[in-house]
Amino acid sequence: MRHFVTLGNRLMLWDACPEEERVQESGAADRPPLTRAQVASVTAGNALEFYDFVTYSFFATQIGRALFPGDASHSLLYSLATFGVGFLTRPLGGLIIGRMADRRGRKPAMILTFSLMGVAMTGLALTPSYAAIGMLAPVLAVAFRLLQGFSLGGEVGPNVAYLMEAAPPNRRGFFISLNFASADLAVLVAGLVGLGLSSALSAPQLESWGWRAAFLLGATIVPFGLRLRRTLVETLPEEQTAAGPSARPIVLLAAAGLLIIAGATISNYTLDYLTTYAQSTLHMAVPTAFAATVILDSSESSAT
Repeated sequence: MRHFVTLGNRLMLWDACPEEERVQESGAADRPPLTRAQVASVTAGNALEFYDFVTYSFFATQIGRALFPGDASHSLLYSLATFGVGFLTRPLGGLIIGRMADRRGRKPAMILTFSLMGVAMTGLALTPSYAAIGMLAPVLAVAFRLLQGFSLGGEVGPNVAYLMEAAPPNRRGFFISLNFASADLAVLVAGLVGLGLSSALSAPQLESWGWRAAFLLGATIVPFGLRLRRTLVETLPEEQTAAGPSARPIVLLAAAGLLIIAGATISNYTLDYLTTYAQSTLHMAVPTAFAATVILDSSESSAT
């Protein structure tokens, strides 16, 4: 009888025998257990990626006025379009870095994505204003958003695969859930940072350098995360087992997963946009808009 069995992030086709009740993982027993610091370094990468992504959406109004030409409405449209550009390179990052993770290992892939993430966050935060360098400012903003989307797309797959492969057999669900919990926590932290900055700074200060401080605050953990990720033990087996002759079950499963992820992603980013909507359309005070975001994200994090 044929069965499809997941091993790591691969799908194996095998002939079941009565005595075969589970799949033995080569090398799993030889790997030392992950320390809390190492688990934190893996989940921190995913958290920082989402922190960077949603921080841009929260401060889209201020970024638009600083880096893009035109009046308030036009600069906001340019800023939001630049935010959307990041989604173009996410599939590309997933394909290229995901393939790298399957061939060279999860560890080098996650080190690469964390490094690219730091470059993108720091580069955007240090981009001079449109008033200082003209059209070069929006060009740099688009370039760093493309890089950020590429790194986020490449981070998620190796991150989940590593947590699955490194986790004890009876705790895989918990380890993988840390990936999703860290994303919700990152959104909450971004909202708290925005609330603190908008409450402490005036509107001109927030537009001039306040939003930059939010990105640089996240970028400060990159060196520590890289140092910890270099201590990780590789989980990619040396020998790859080929899949069965039929790929149809995998395609159907992947299509169903994409639909589920698409629905969740659309709803999440719609909610993240509400902070900008409250500022630009409802003309709410910036601290009030961020406070509403914090309350919403607190309820989501509690549910997670």
